[in-house]
Amino acid sequence: MANILDYLRWRGDLPFRQVPPGEVDALVLSYLSYMLYEGIVEEALPGEGVRLADAAAALLARAERERNSMSYSIRDDARLLTLLRESERFGGVRLTGYVNRVDREAEKQFSAVTCLLEDGTALIAFRGTDDTVVGWKEDFNMSFETAVPSQLEAVSYTQQVAKALDGPLILGGHSKGGNLAAYAGIFAQDDVRGRIRAVYNFDGPGFNEAVIASPAFEKVDMRVHTYVPQSSVIGILLWHHEPFTVVRSDRVGVFQHNVFSWQVMGGRFVTLSARTSNSYFADDTVKRWLKSLTPELRRQTIDGIYAVLRMSNGQNISDLFDARNVPVFLRAAGSLDEGTREALAEAFRLLGNSLREAVPGWIDRTASDIRLRVTGERQEAPLLPDREEGEAESAPDGEAKAP
Repeated sequence: MANILDYLRWRGDLPFRQVPPGEVDALVLSYLSYMLYEGIVEEALPGEGVRLADAAAALLARAERERNSMSYSIRDDARLLTLLRESERFGGVRLTGYVNRVDREAEKQFSAVTCLLEDGTALIAFRGTDDTVVGWKEDFNMSFETAVPSQLEAVSYTQQVAKALDGPLILGGHSKGGNLAAYAGIFAQDDVRGRIRAVYNFDGPGFNEAVIASPAFEKVDMRVHTYVPQSSVIGILLWHHEPFTVVRSDRVGVFQHNVFSWQVMGGRFVTLSARTSNSYFADDTVKRWLKSLTPELRRQTIDGIYAVLRMSNGQNISDLFDARNVPVFLRAAGSLDEGTREALAEAFRLLGNSLREAVPGWIDRTASDIRLRVTGERQEAPLLPDREEGEAESAPDGEAKAP
C-alpha cells in the first residue's frame, strides 16, 4: 500500500496548475512545519520566500553536516525532502513567514510557516507539539483553558498572512498543529475567514467544553476537514464539532499518529467507515474522566505534574525516559504541597473509575468487530449522509456538541 512518499513519486511531476492541491498535498505541506528553518526561511511577510527545492537541499545538507534530526523521523524526513527537492509539483512552492517561539514562562510552543503556491494560494502550516516539556504542558492546558497562547498566536499569525497576501488561504497542521489550524479558522476575523478555502486538521485534538459551547463555534462549517487514523488516540482527544474522515494506517496503536503510515491511493487517502474499538475505548475513557474533573481539578492535576518536571530540570520529553532521572522525579514529587498531592490522588482515582466504566462499551465494540470479520455483516457506524459508505465517519455521539 502506498504512502505520501509514493504519492510524491507518482504525482511529483504534475504542477498545481494542472491538478489543484488536495488533501494529500495539504498533509505534505502541513508536515513541513516540523522542519527547523532557522537561517533558511525568513520571518518577514510577505517576503520573496525560498523555493521549497532550495530549502529541502539546505535542510539535507545541514542534517548531514551536523548529524542531527530534521524533525522527528530522520530517515523518512530525508526521503521526503529528497523527493520534494526533485519534484516539479512541490519544488517551486515558496516558503516564507517562518516563526518558532518557545516561552517556558508563558507555557507556549508555537511555530508556523507559509507555503506560497503558484496559483496565489497561501497554505499556512502550523507545527505540532515538539519534544519540549513546555509544548506538552500547553497541550494539556487545552483541557481547561479557553485559549492557550499558541492558539491565540495562530489567529494572529493567520491575520498577519492575510494582511500581507491577497490570494485565498488554506490552513493545515498535524497533531497540535491541526488544532491550531482549526482554532485559527474559527476565530479569525470574518473578512479573513471569508478567504479561507479549507482547514485541514490531521489527527489533531479538539477543544474543551467551554470552547465548543462558545458562539464562535456556530461558524464551523464543512471547510474544516479532520482526518484521523483508525486507532487514533491523539486526534480524538477533547471534543470535535466537525465529522472525522478515518484514514487507514499500516501501523498499530499510537504509532498510527505518524503520517508516513497513512495509506494513499491516487490523490486521496484510503478511508474506512469507522475507527477501531481500542480508539473508541480511549475516547470514552478520557471523556468520562474529563467530565468527572472540574476545570480547577484539571488545572491542579496538570500543574502538579508539570511542577515535578520543572523541579527535576527536565527540558524535553525525552528526559523523562532516562532512567537516571527517576530518583530526581521521585524526590520532586515528594516535595509537592499537601493540596497538590491530594488533587493528583483524586484525579487518578477518577481515572480508574473512568477506565472501569468504559470497559463494557469496549467489549461490545470488540465483539462487533470480530463478528464483522467472521460473518461479513455490515458494521453499524455513523456515516455522513452524503458520502459513500466506507469513506467517512461522523463525530461519535457526545462529540458533536459539548455535554
